[in-house]
Amino acid sequence: MAKKANEQTENYNEEANDSGLSDLDFNVEDEYKPEPLIPKGTYHAVVTNVSFNAAQACIVWDLCLHDNGGFMNDDSTPIDGAHVWHRNWLPRPGDEDLITKSGKNKRQNKINMLRDFSDELSLDMTTPEVIANAIAEAEWVGVEVDADVDINEYQGKFNNQVNRLRKSKMF
Repeated sequence: MAKKANEQTENYNEEANDSGLSDLDFNVEDEYKPEPLIPKGTYHAVVTNVSFNAAQACIVWDLCLHDNGGFMNDDSTPIDGAHVWHRNWLPRPGDEDLITKSGKNKRQNKINMLRDFSDELSLDMTTPEVIANAIAEAEWVGVEVDADVDINEYQGKFNNQVNRLRKSKMF
């Protein structure tokens, strides 16, 4: 059994050596650059995709920034064309028995945030059926928004997050 395992390992190593890796040229330590970040601020964007993430019970909004000008914090990556995401957290069974960190009922808090969001963007998000239909029909794709973008740190890594969306006043 050990002989067969050793043969498999040797074959794998030979295949890895012959896989074309010797034709590649890079050094991760020398070439690594952190992902550039969009500076904190309000940016104009268009909704390019909306989906439902069942595992997290949330609606995910994919936004493409445009008509802003400027560069990310690396001073070379344009802000326009960058994608950021926003999530609406939907109430799950059992949320009615939970309290948020601020002491509010978790279900009611999610309902209230969803209502505020839908009012801000003038969208109908009254029921799961209405939301599912709007996502399936791509009704919200193309909506122009203003996104409040911030920088977030999670487990020592920095990324952009969208704190708020509003219907754009540009169009």
